[in-house]
Amino acid sequence: MATVWAVDGSFFGQRISGIQRYSIELLSALDALVPAGAVEVVAPHGVRLPVYQNIRTVTFGARRGALWQQLDYPAYLRQRGAKGLATCNVIPLFGFTGVAVVHDVCYRARPDFYTDLRGRLSAVWHRLQYRRIAAVAERIVTVSEFSRQEIQRYYGVEPERITVVYNAWQQMQRIAPDERIFAKTPGLRRGEYYFSMANLLKNKNFPWVLRAAKAKPDAVFAIAGGGSLAAQAKRLGLDGLPNVVYLGYVSDGEAKALMHHCRAFLFPTLYEGFGIPPLEAVACGAPRIYVSDTPCMREVYGDCAGYIDLADNAGDVDRVRPPRRDPAELLRRYSWQKSARALWDLLKTL
Repeated sequence: MATVWAVDGSFFGQRISGIQRYSIELLSALDALVPAGAVEVVAPHGVRLPVYQNIRTVTFGARRGALWQQLDYPAYLRQRGAKGLATCNVIPLFGFTGVAVVHDVCYRARPDFYTDLRGRLSAVWHRLQYRRIAAVAERIVTVSEFSRQEIQRYYGVEPERITVVYNAWQQMQRIAPDERIFAKTPGLRRGEYYFSMANLLKNKNFPWVLRAAKAKPDAVFAIAGGGSLAAQAKRLGLDGLPNVVYLGYVSDGEAKALMHHCRAFLFPTLYEGFGIPPLEAVACGAPRIYVSDTPCMREVYGDCAGYIDLADNAGDVDRVRPPRRDPAELLRRYSWQKSARALWDLLKTL
């Protein structure tokens, strides 16, 4: 009897970030490859699931959230006699056999990023998950060679148990650019601003963008992102910079227009498993991308990016050398179809 793979689809009820986007797009591409009935997506009642051609969708159980993942999902695996495919860093602590995706091990590698109570609790939970995945998953999928090496380094997982399945960018083709953002934002002129998407997570390194703006007062720095970015700037003593435009939350269409018309897209991250925003920016027509000079960014972006020296506390963008190769070359390197094929080839071996 052929193996049935049951995917933890609870992420369809979550707010979409990079991890959920990876899961959504990978399953969509996988649907074109798998035989009917070989893969199922199971989720709690009330979670809206896509309609697939070959992948079956199932609602199961009475719980929601973490309780569903830990109790109802493994119950479904037992009842169905299926193997699990968990794509969002989390598996049931008991009753799971199958494949788990670990996007990065930032909680283990950089505990200094998680110093408040919520961060420390989250770190405890995720580090427990990493250990459990390393112990029980038949195979681990991750999103870069860098992340594969980190999993080996911190959890002693044998190289042959880890498969790299990259992120991709084709989801940006479905988004129509919303040029109205420029009418809504006086002073933001096409082609004359640096663009970044920020939040308060320490690994995203929002202060670097502010220092870059302070060091280059003749250029405009547009920053998208919700929360209290302006309040954080005040705490850092970097508020009131006249060349910084806080855009707040922007729609996907607005983000696409902003990426297309920027001078460069800035991504000064301190730690990533892949780092998809610069790839999305290139897909939207950004003329150049500036990313942090880290092993992960070097692997993913190669000569198609300019590299930010994180030791340069002044944040001088003029010191960033332009990319040596056309960033558009990245678009040929990554696709959800290639990634889905790599995943399906792995599942077939098990």
